[in-house]
Amino acid sequence: MPIEDLRPALARSGSLIALALLLLILQACGGDGGPGRLDVVAPQAELRPARPGSTYASELIDCARVFNRGGNNNHAFCTLERLPLLGQERETLTPEAVLERTLVSDDWMAQRFEQALRAQPDELLQLFKGVTAVVIGADIRPSYYWLSTGAIYLDPARLWLNIAERDTISEAPDYRSDFDRELDFDVLWRYVRDGDYAWRNAPLSGPGQSRELEQILAPLAALLFHELAHANDYLPPSEQPNLDMSLTPAQAASRVQSASISAALARDYPLSSELMMDLAEVMYQGRDATEQEQQLTAQEVGLNFSQDTASDSYSYVTASRTLFLEDTAMLFEEVMMQYHFDVTRELAFTDRPDSDNASCNDFTVRWGQRGRVGHDSLKPRATLALQLLLDQNDVQTHLANLPDPEPLTEGLGWCANLSPAAIGVHAAPGMPLVEPLPEQDRRHSGGHPHHANHQSRTEYQRR
Repeated sequence: MPIEDLRPALARSGSLIALALLLLILQACGGDGGPGRLDVVAPQAELRPARPGSTYASELIDCARVFNRGGNNNHAFCTLERLPLLGQERETLTPEAVLERTLVSDDWMAQRFEQALRAQPDELLQLFKGVTAVVIGADIRPSYYWLSTGAIYLDPARLWLNIAERDTISEAPDYRSDFDRELDFDVLWRYVRDGDYAWRNAPLSGPGQSRELEQILAPLAALLFHELAHANDYLPPSEQPNLDMSLTPAQAASRVQSASISAALARDYPLSSELMMDLAEVMYQGRDATEQEQQLTAQEVGLNFSQDTASDSYSYVTASRTLFLEDTAMLFEEVMMQYHFDVTRELAFTDRPDSDNASCNDFTVRWGQRGRVGHDSLKPRATLALQLLLDQNDVQTHLANLPDPEPLTEGLGWCANLSPAAIGVHAAPGMPLVEPLPEQDRRHSGGHPHHANHQSRTEYQRR
């Protein structure tokens, strides 16, 4: 059904949250063409079911279509009756149940996805109840969730294990990578374990090396926790059994908008930094920076950020300044990655070097924190997000082992803020670290296009 059919119902509701959701749905459907739209490239490769003989194989082809940048996305979408959420069909999900709702552009993607699903925590697997389908395509970048179809779309850069598989994947950059070019600071992030990178992304070109399955599990989980949080935010687990099956996912979301997790956070623990909301429009949605924004320093922005209760700068992406879906997804992703993989997220606001060939330590930290989601001011927000996304009241086991946040050393380079033992791996004793800044540290994802997830996250922009 065209998006216009949603306008009367939402307008009658009269709430700010409903109007905000309308904006997000319009963006998800490419309705306004403005900043923040789902601006991703549609795969050129033909998609096919990972399980051709599955019950919904033909519906997947028709219903889980990919967003078409620059094209018409206001066609009729499938109802939940035609392609239900996975959780509406099964009380407990198995890897096979997810694969039966998966489309791929290359056969190896289905094989690797199956291997990865079987090795992931069951708690992650059950989150697929909130989606209608999974699409993995060679040209999808960044990853995203699209409300109009109720499906998640995954960049296979986190799935390949050998060079032959890698070389089937598009090398196109994330289209958002240059959005912040006018700003005079950088926002860097990484997951760490034992004072070093929890993982390093492998390049999509060059000689390269094969990878083991274990190497892709954590980065893939971060992406999936993020994108599945979006799906279960729009269509909360508590509401999924009672959704009107005659509606599309977007229409169903409009009916339960007051129950969304982001709406609950907006009511009880709203974000307040107008500066960070402004900068998010520049960094992640492509708005031109104002002259005043171009003059901001890393220290000024970092201190402003520290006084609010978001876990990440990406949390401020919004279409309405009322709902912050990336905030919900970031809180959930970070807690779940700490709980299941014992990895902690670091975030820093750094100076921006003048040289394009700057080393990692030329990015001087002016404000940074390790494990910010464990801060006392953020824990109530994280608790609420987990309770609603996991549909359970007791989430204290997930939060119990969150480390207290630690400040990064200001005036020190980004890589020099790793432990001395980790630095020693990358530089000879007594020698300055000249390693280039890892690309993953600068780009946002799913995960995380939602806008990207990590490296790429997308959601409505979108990550």
